Amino acid sequence: MKERILRQHVESCTDQLQGIVDFQSAQAISAFQTKTEDNFRCLDELKDKYRTNDETINEFRDLKADFNDQISKLEESIDYYENLAEEILEFLAENDVKKKLALKRQTHNMR
Repeated sequence: MKERILRQHVESCTDQLQGIVDFQSAQAISAFQTKTEDNFRCLDELKDKYRTNDETINEFRDLKADFNDQISKLEESIDYYENLAEEILEFLAENDVKKKLALKRQTHNMR
């Protein structure tokens, strides 16, 4: 008899404990679901506020590539003209030397 009463008390405690666990689990699940819905709502608002259009991003990438190409061509052009300027300066220096030599020859021939 005592065993039966003890068993009933244990079952009663187990049932009460299961009820408490079920209730707290339901509360936790409900709170989690509410927070999840709030987070998705916030995410949707942020997506609308900070919309990034893939087409716009691709246009910017294309523009960047075009500008990089133009910069490369401009740098090549600058290098070319710098080399050309050096060659012209060398040519002028050589011409100056030749002119001086020609003048010396002329003065020697006139004597």
